[in-house]
Amino acid sequence: MHKEEIFGKILQEERKAKKISQEKLAKLTGLDRTFISLIENGKRSPTFSTILKICSALEISPSELFSKFEDQDLEFSLIRKRGKQ
Repeated sequence: MHKEEIFGKILQEERKAKKISQEKLAKLTGLDRTFISLIENGKRSPTFSTILKICSALEISPSELFSKFEDQDLEFSLIRKRGKQ
């Protein structure tokens, strides 16, 4: 799975856990609903500014979001493990 797909999957899980539709998230962030869908499907990479808007709307810190990404991205996990040795 590509990094964009992993990130999108995590965003989708967080959004669904908060019971927020893509439409509602779009309204909360000022983004287009189709753009949110493209991010969740790993077809677009959000800018840092966009990530901050989404995190604010989902009431999750960027560090928590990226921590979840680190846990699910195998390549990143391997790099992190090597650094601890």
